[in-house]
Amino acid sequence: MSEQVGFKRNIGLFMAVMIGIGAMMGPGIFALPSVVAGSIGPLGILAYLAMGLLTLFTALNYGELGAAIPIAGGGYSFASRTLPRPVAFLTGWFFWIGNTLACALYVVIFALTIQHYFWPDGSLVVITLVTTAFFTATNLRGQVEALKVITAMNIIELVVLVAVGVLGARFVEPTNLEPFAPMGLGPLIPTMGLIYISYVGFDLITVAAEEIIDPARNIPRAILITLGVGVVIYVLVLWVMMGVVSWEVLAQTDTPFIYVADILFGPWGRWAGILATIMASLSAFSVTLGASSRILFALGRDGHFPAAFARLHPRFNTPHIALFICSGLVVLMSALGVVRFLASVSSFGYLIAIGIVNYTVIALHRKMPNLRRPFKVLLYPVTPVLGLVACWFFVPTLEARSLLLGLGMTGVGVVLYLLQPHNRKELRGLPSWLRRLRIRIQAYWRPHMRVLIVGGGAQGMNIADRLLKQDEFRMVFRSAEYQITFIEQDEERVETLGRRFSVPIFHGDGTKPEILEQVEPRKMDVAIAASSNDERNTIIALQAKRLGIPRVIAIARDAHHVSLLEEAGVVCISAPYATAAMVENYLDRPGVANLFEIDGGVASLIDVHVPADGSVVGRRIQDIRIPEECVVAAIVRDEQFVVPRGGTEIKARDHVVFVGPPEAVQDARTVFVEVQP
Repeated sequence: MSEQVGFKRNIGLFMAVMIGIGAMMGPGIFALPSVVAGSIGPLGILAYLAMGLLTLFTALNYGELGAAIPIAGGGYSFASRTLPRPVAFLTGWFFWIGNTLACALYVVIFALTIQHYFWPDGSLVVITLVTTAFFTATNLRGQVEALKVITAMNIIELVVLVAVGVLGARFVEPTNLEPFAPMGLGPLIPTMGLIYISYVGFDLITVAAEEIIDPARNIPRAILITLGVGVVIYVLVLWVMMGVVSWEVLAQTDTPFIYVADILFGPWGRWAGILATIMASLSAFSVTLGASSRILFALGRDGHFPAAFARLHPRFNTPHIALFICSGLVVLMSALGVVRFLASVSSFGYLIAIGIVNYTVIALHRKMPNLRRPFKVLLYPVTPVLGLVACWFFVPTLEARSLLLGLGMTGVGVVLYLLQPHNRKELRGLPSWLRRLRIRIQAYWRPHMRVLIVGGGAQGMNIADRLLKQDEFRMVFRSAEYQITFIEQDEERVETLGRRFSVPIFHGDGTKPEILEQVEPRKMDVAIAASSNDERNTIIALQAKRLGIPRVIAIARDAHHVSLLEEAGVVCISAPYATAAMVENYLDRPGVANLFEIDGGVASLIDVHVPADGSVVGRRIQDIRIPEECVVAAIVRDEQFVVPRGGTEIKARDHVVFVGPPEAVQDARTVFVEVQP
């Protein structure tokens, strides 16, 4: 099996369920019941049950998406594959804000518990800072390392919850549940919107999709198991809590679960409740912090934020830069310290984003009907529509201040999107010094490269193995990482590819334009025609060019086919034994005419063609901002060799030869191929 770049697939079904349980069993049962009791009384039991049933539609949709597109980023990654770029960005933005605020909520609940029962004079800021630092360190070492701690906490938490629910059932007083709806049915819908965060958890399983073993089977199973366990425990425990004490009394306490456990079982119950509350808050915090960093990683990988956000730690293969940023924001936001407000704003982000993800299932079916779907939703398209309605219906019912802050965050997201170089062509008209600054920023803003391989035979698999292979050389010197999508006609090979690579796979004839159109060709960076037949590869390559894929590679040996393809602007690779290595070499150095590696890749020698309207035309080398690690080794002008000096002026159509580390020469290339506005 190929060893993929980036995350390691080492999370099985049990650990995947622990991710969901760890995120779900936080404020949903330990902190919010007192808020629910004060808002709606015993009718809150029905609110939890109804919201759980409505959430089932979303869970089924996530199961299909996670099995078909098992890549990091969860709901954001699904949207980025099927919806316009601005919508995809906002989806990721809402998910990230929702997760970050949820992290702040969980650590505040933990800090309040510690302050109330262990350290009355303690500072909430100090508690949240120490807690965040500890779980940042565990997440830095990887999801598996963090999940070892989370699993232990989840087991303790679940044992206490089940014990209180089962043993406490015999102490329920029916009179405490009367009247069942003391405030009437009016507050039911707003309360359901408030507690939506209680059911957020299963979606985070898909955020770690690139680390889950056999995602086609384990992601849907883990999602449904997580939701089922959550609904049963929520309804059972809330019924016991509402039945043991009156709703008026329950509404007066900040720690409702601990309060009821104390009444039921005395000091033992109180300390068990304290322990379970701490375990729930910390496990939810750890899982959500990891998910938040992976969403930011995906946004960076797709070019919405600097590529530095998508860098992985050289030792642990975790998104350490994104993790540190998220941790810092969690500490700042936890200073708000208001449980209801944090929960409401977090629900706003989740409701908007998950509503979009529900629609993504419909977009996926329309645009990619041939995509391999190991798990399919029932009653399509009714299920995705109900999932969307079940989310967006509750948004207007949230607190007014939460809506205002949510709309403000939306505005911030729009501004950030419009500020990105890829989304604002108007930036080309800025003064020259600002353009130079933009060039420097763009050098760190490289989007993740999406590669379409048409043909899943030996050649296609060898190319994918090479592109996805992880070793020290590639982690250090590669200029890009790759997301692979396959098109394969043979059904048996489709299943083989699915087991081997865990990437999106389309079943169909790659020579047909209707199949190629399903993979969103305008969102692909490269197409590789890799079947064993020159005629098929020629048709595939020409179709890919016609559909707008900017870079197309074809495997071809026949001279007639090679000539035809090269005239159409297709790169032909014909060496039968070096095909995979040559494809990797070509993709790793975009836009470079020639490449020589020095000492196994420590440095590179490249030849860049200066466009006629290049921004460097007419400027001296000493006035051009070239990376310090890189030097201009030669200039070829009108078939004449020119020795470069500081005062040498660059002219249109010069061939400039650079030497230096791979990253530095790529930055230099970016400067020299930039065109004037």
